[in-house]
Amino acid sequence: MKEEFSDYEDDNIVELVDEEGNTLRYEHLMTFEYKGEWYVALAPELPAEEAEDEDDDEGEEIAIYHLVGGEDDEQLEVIEDDDLLDEVFAEFCNLYEDSEDADEAKKLDE
Repeated sequence: MKEEFSDYEDDNIVELVDEEGNTLRYEHLMTFEYKGEWYVALAPELPAEEAEDEDDDEGEEIAIYHLVGGEDDEQLEVIEDDDLLDEVFAEFCNLYEDSEDADEAKKLDE
């Protein structure tokens, strides 16, 4: 299954159109490289009232896709290999934790 980027908005929201023509909205968390390939980490956009109920990202769903194609025809591809998905997710967690730690350290310096 492949999904195409349809639009980026100012508030870091990405709209994806699946093969059936459904538009799904996600928050773009990170684009990162792992073993020479590019991946995108997204979280489903939550309605405002649900977002307020979330406890610091606990239980937040994360979707990770393989980014394929060139700049003009980028597509997101589902990662079918469970072992590869586990590796890519672990890399995302490490990178995301590092970026969160850096943001927290920056706040402390202010």
